Amino acid sequence: MAFIIVFLFVSVLATFGVQGSCPPNIGNDVFEDLMNVMLKVKCQKSVSKSSLQPTFFATLTKTVSLGTNAVLKFDRVVTNIGNGYDPKSGVFTVGKSGLYEFAANFISDGNNYLELNLMKNSDFIVKGHSAKAHGTAGSLQAILEVKKGDQIYLRNPRSYGALHGDNYAMFSGHFLQ
Repeated sequence: MAFIIVFLFVSVLATFGVQGSCPPNIGNDVFEDLMNVMLKVKCQKSVSKSSLQPTFFATLTKTVSLGTNAVLKFDRVVTNIGNGYDPKSGVFTVGKSGLYEFAANFISDGNNYLELNLMKNSDFIVKGHSAKAHGTAGSLQAILEVKKGDQIYLRNPRSYGALHGDNYAMFSGHFLQ
């Protein structure tokens, strides 16, 4: 946008000269329009962090074994706008009510089935599953209406389960509206 304004300004100067006055066939309205455009650009606000919507994206750096009802804790937080995701607990706490999308991708480590449940507070939402073979992938995704204070997390419902780390496993969520 700034490039266009500079281009317009230089075009006007090149057409009518830098030293002379405005020719009689050009009115003040052209220069007023140019000044108004320049003021709009100057007054535009850049996106501030406070105007960004809650979003998180975290990955798992190390291979982990999970017990029954263990909450998966993603230790590498890449994005955490609003600070809703806690890597120590593995829980995303909703800071703004609304519609959110959550997703998880993971790879099994070992020769057992791997199942992860997306939970909202203590309620089961959806499950992701990988087959009984080392290195098989699983995923899950959901769009949920949530309230401020709700807690979203991934839980292992089985008595066994291992995930391959090395940033292959990831958990994310973002505000839609």
